[in-house]
Amino acid sequence: MKSTGKAGGVSAQTTRTKYDGVLLTIRSSKSFFEATQAIERSLQRFHIPKLMEYVTHGDRAGVEAYVDSTSTPMAIFWDFEQGSTMRLAGIPIESKFYLVGNAVIARGLFEYTGAAGLGAPVRICVSQRDGEETRIDMDLPSAFFSKFPETRPSSVPALLDEKLIKLFEDAAT
Repeated sequence: MKSTGKAGGVSAQTTRTKYDGVLLTIRSSKSFFEATQAIERSLQRFHIPKLMEYVTHGDRAGVEAYVDSTSTPMAIFWDFEQGSTMRLAGIPIESKFYLVGNAVIARGLFEYTGAAGLGAPVRICVSQRDGEETRIDMDLPSAFFSKFPETRPSSVPALLDEKLIKLFEDAAT
């Protein structure tokens, strides 16, 4: 479906692209806190202000070194604990989501499209409803990136599937 509009002499085109998404869920007998601790112990934190220091000074070598030093195997770019808010709202759940990725690997997506930022870093949700198993959910990167025809030549989505599934299965066991 396409639509175009003109405002003040500027035209815009809007498209909607359907794609098949795949939700990957890993269930764990670990508690929510044990699972999140395992994830956080296995990943470094990517510190955006530190990166921006290098960018502000035009220090490409510094950017490269920093990205390389924080990207093995993956890094946490951001996290948000939302369970405490849900509990205040009367919903018996622990929940935390993460943006996780590897900036070195992600270059293999961004070279095809800036829209890669919609899925890189990858969004992961760890949750546990009272009385239930902990679950780790994410959109499977290969399915998510299939909506971008320009990323088809990239091996990165399949590589992200492989690395992230292993990482989160290890954290769940």
